[in-house]
Parts: sequence; structure tokens; C-alpha cells
Amino acid sequence: MNIKIDRIKIVVELQALFFFLTMGMGQMVSAQQISREKLAFEKLNNDYHLQRLTADQYLTKADSLVHQLLSEGKRFETNELVDLLRLYEEIAWNDPKHGRDRVNYFYLFFNNARMAKQKGASIYYAEKIAEAYKGIGEEHPLIAQLQLTKIYQELRLYDKVIAVFNTERNYLESLPGLLRQGLVDNSVGLNAMYILSPVTMGYIKMNDTLSVYKTALLAKEIGTILKRSDTLSRPQLLYNDLLMIDIELSVANFERRYDDAGELLNRMEQLKTIYKDQATNFIDINLIRFRIEHYLRLANKDSLGYYIEKYASSPNFGKSQSAEVSEFKAKLAILTNDYRSAYEWLSDALQYERDVHANLMAESSNLLYAFTQAEHNAIALQRAEQVKQERTRWLVIISAIAAISVLTIYLTMLRRSRKAKEQIDALNNAANLQVIAMEEAKRQAIKDEQQRLGQDLHDGLSASMAAIRHKLEILAMDAGDAVLKSELSTLQSEVTLAYEAARNKSHEWFNASEEQDEQSFEQRIKLLVDSALPESRYNKSIHIDDGALSHVGMDTRIALLRIVQEAVTNIIKHAKAKEVNILIYQETDNLVLSIKDNGRGGEIHKLKNSRPSLGLKSIWRRVEYLNGKADLHSGNNGTEIVVTIPLKINQH
Repeated sequence: MNIKIDRIKIVVELQALFFFLTMGMGQMVSAQQISREKLAFEKLNNDYHLQRLTADQYLTKADSLVHQLLSEGKRFETNELVDLLRLYEEIAWNDPKHGRDRVNYFYLFFNNARMAKQKGASIYYAEKIAEAYKGIGEEHPLIAQLQLTKIYQELRLYDKVIAVFNTERNYLESLPGLLRQGLVDNSVGLNAMYILSPVTMGYIKMNDTLSVYKTALLAKEIGTILKRSDTLSRPQLLYNDLLMIDIELSVANFERRYDDAGELLNRMEQLKTIYKDQATNFIDINLIRFRIEHYLRLANKDSLGYYIEKYASSPNFGKSQSAEVSEFKAKLAILTNDYRSAYEWLSDALQYERDVHANLMAESSNLLYAFTQAEHNAIALQRAEQVKQERTRWLVIISAIAAISVLTIYLTMLRRSRKAKEQIDALNNAANLQVIAMEEAKRQAIKDEQQRLGQDLHDGLSASMAAIRHKLEILAMDAGDAVLKSELSTLQSEVTLAYEAARNKSHEWFNASEEQDEQSFEQRIKLLVDSALPESRYNKSIHIDDGALSHVGMDTRIALLRIVQEAVTNIIKHAKAKEVNILIYQETDNLVLSIKDNGRGGEIHKLKNSRPSLGLKSIWRRVEYLNGKADLHSGNNGTEIVVTIPLKINQH
């Protein structure tokens, strides 16, 4: 854990050191003090809102402020502390990087509950701390075990202290190795020291010498590793040194080495000088009690009386401390043979203990009530969760059914839409071909009419004009009158001009029909190809040689259009081409149609070598009907279909 966490946990560890004290701290703060605390937090919150403090700085200062107030012996009601830490909670839970600050948040409530001797609440917050630790990757912080051993030690239930230790024995014994490898945080090692101190005392009370030495040796090994760590903070070093001295002091008293015990108490006193930069006032109260017990063992009445009075004049943290003072005074009276006073002091101590016991019973009743209420709430919550899960399950099932139904309807509509589109496309293609056929029939009729008119003009009018010109020429030769002869010559010239005009017009009409024929057919092919291959995606080239269609009838032309249509359809479906070239030309007595693309020729080749597609079958069938032949050339550079049709079969 980082230095920030270690520094702001001072009071946690300070209060954990009180595991060897049986006193209570139940002092309530006054209205004036609460006002001072609220003012301090209002100032801190204002500094944050005015951006004088960053989020990290605010969290550190707020945490330090609460720890300072707790170290002074103040206690908060839970709702008061929640109210003071409202901004702290908002910042810590709004950003994942503040995971350690969430741990610290529950530590504040944990320390407050321990100072107020609220054992149940302290266990609850210990579990919340452990849960927050898991959120930052520390799975076994030992905080709940620490609090349990402290509670059992205060109640002198040392068998339960040992039971807690036994549940964690394997993990605690593995800690030295884990700490050396850096696999656990140093704070876990320090929590282990807090656990091992009351465990050592528990084995002493049971007079289990071997377990006393083994536990003390484990604590010394962990404490030495922590002392050598360069990541341990100053507060942690102080608590680690104090715990090591405490455990060593317990062993010295167990072995009746009272001189060594006196030296250890002096070493504990020296810690206040070594760590003068830290808050060490809590050491005094521990030292006073340790010295009272030390001088009781030595039966040193003067020193014992001095420290009992000093202990009695120390701040009273509850009836537990009062009971201890009365008990110590009774023991001093026995040493001075004043048994009457000893009896009176023991009576007072007994009354204080009864009060403490009554408070414990009341707290136990409250805990039992809270537990029973929580148990019923848990059952109700479990039932509500089952109902919620059942509703969620049905909601998922209904949602799945609805999704499947919607998907089925969508796919059905999509299939129908595709089928309708295919039908529409087929109708459009059929309509286009029908239009083209009708246009061809119309064009053929116009062509025939033009040729007929041209032929009639040539055979009829032109022939008549030629005959008239010939007769005029004869008449002019036979005429004797010069004037008449001149007029006949003029008339012959006019008739000759009319004859040439009629003859030329007949030839023009006849030849123009042939040229328009080829142009019209090329436009039909272009219209068909453009409707299937848009300009934005395909480069197209369509060319028909002059005179190539002069001897091709309408049926053959329509068949050629259908062949082009089927070939273009195959290009769209299989070739994935970008360029399409269509060429019609005459070669000797054959008409040649070439349709070429630059697409995936291999795909068409597979179709040809396996089972021909319907489109290819249609092409072969139409070519066969025209007594022609079709060749397909397919490769990496694309596909070419070459259709050859004999012209003499299709001549008029």
C-alpha cells in the first residue's frame, strides 16, 4: 500500500494497539466541538470547490482531519460522520483510480466504532474494508480477524482468540515468505502483528509454552521483515516497533525475567523520542498500565502507588478503566495489609464490571435484534431476488421470442421483397425485349417502306422520266424549226435534271434504310446494356461494323439481343467485371458476335466444366436455333463469348 494509505491509517493502528487494554472510550462530543468540526469541513469543502485543492489533496486532508479528531478521543454518531464525509464519498466513488481512498473511507467508520466500543459496528466496517481491499487486488487483508482477536482479548475469551488464529494459521505462517517476495502489502503484515500479540497472550494464559515461543518467533520474523522494508511509513514503523516490544515483554513476564521486562518498558519509553515527529501520546497510557502490572509482580508498593494514581488521573475512557483502577488499588491495599480498603475497592471494581457487563448485554441484545431483523430482511430480499430473477427469466424468454418473431417476419418480408424484385426485373426485361422487338418490327416496316418507295421511285417515275427524255431527244433531232428545236432541247434538259433527281432520291432512300438499320440495332443493344450495367460502375464499349447487319433478319436480331442479355446477366452474377466490350462484325459469310469482360474468368470456367447455368444453356440453344456455334474462352484476364452465325441462311 502506498505511503498515503499508511499515513492516514494512524488512528487505525493506534486503536489496534489498545488490544491489551480493557478500558472503554465512550465520551460524547459537545455541541461546540461538533460545530468546530463542521466549520473545519466546510472550509475544506470550500477550498475544493474553489479549486484550491485537487481531488487527491482534498481526500488526504479530509482523512487526516477525521483521524486527528478521533485521536483526540472524539466520537461521531454514524449519521454525523456520513454527513461530514459526503463530498469525500462522492469523489472517491466517482473515479476508479480512488480505490484506496474507498478503503480509507470505511477505515474512518471502523475507527469511530472501535473508539465507541461498538463491537458489532466495528466488525461490520471491518468486513467493508476487506471488501474494498479486494477491489484494489488485496484478497486477504486480515482486518476482520484483527478486530475479532481484539474483542475476544478485551472479554478475556482467549480460547476464541486462539480459534481465530487457528483459522488463519497457515496463511499467517506463510506471510514471511510472501512479504519477502512482495506478493502481499506491508499493511497485511502489520495487521498480522496486531493478531499475533493477543494470540501470544492467549497461549501464555493457557500456559502453552511451545505455542508461546512459536508465536513469538513468527511475530519477530514478520516484524523484522517489516522493519527492513524501505516502503514502510513512519507511523507503520512506530507501530511495528511497539508491537515487537509488546510481544517480547509478554514473553519476558511469562519467563519471569522481570529485569528484562523493565528494560523493555524503558525501550518502549524511548520510542517517544525516536518517533518524536509522530503522535506518540497513546504510548503513555499503555506504559502506565504496563508499569503497574510490572511493579505488582515486583511488589514495589511505592512505585505501584505512584503509577496507580497516575493511571487514575488519566482521561477516563469508560467504566472498564474505572474498574481497573479500583482493582489495582485493592491489590495495593492487600500489599499494605489494609484488607478493609481492599474489600471496598474490589466491591467498586465489581460494580464497575457489572455495569460493563450490563452494557455488553445491552449491546448483545441490540446485535441479536439487528441480526434477527437482518436475517428476516435477507430472507425477504432473497425471495424478492428470486421473483426478480423469475421475472427477468420470463422477460428474456419473451424478448427472445419477440426477437425471433420479428426476425422471421423480416426475413420473410425480405425474401418476398427479393422474389418480387426478381419478378419485376423479369417483367422489365421481358417488357424491354418486347419493346425492342416492337421497335425492330416498326423499324423493319419503315425500312421496307423506304426501300419500296425508293424502288418504286426508281422503277416507276425514273423510268418514265427516262422514256420522256428519250422521246424529246428524238423529236429534237427530227424538228426542222429552229425555235421548236431549241425549246425541245430546253425541255429535254429539264426532264434530264428531273430524272437525275428522282434517280438519286430513290438510291438515297434505299441506302439510308440500311444505315438507319445498323444505327437502330446498335442503340437497342446500348439501351439493353445500359439498363443492366450503370455507367458509374462499368466501362462499356459497343461497336457494330458498317454493313454487318445488312443481311440479318428481324428474328436473328432479336435472338442476338437475347444472347447479349444472357451474357450480361452472367457478367453481373459471376464475373465481377469492370469492363465490358461488345463487337458485331461480318467475317466472310458469317456474322460474329463477341462479348468480352475483364472479370473472374475462373468462375465462369467452373460453370462451364461442371453443370452449365441456365443462362449459358439459353445462349447455346439460341445459337443452335440459328445454325451457328458458340465458343467460351475463360481465364485470369476475363471471359469472352464468341457467337458465329452463317449469313446465307438468314438472307432475305
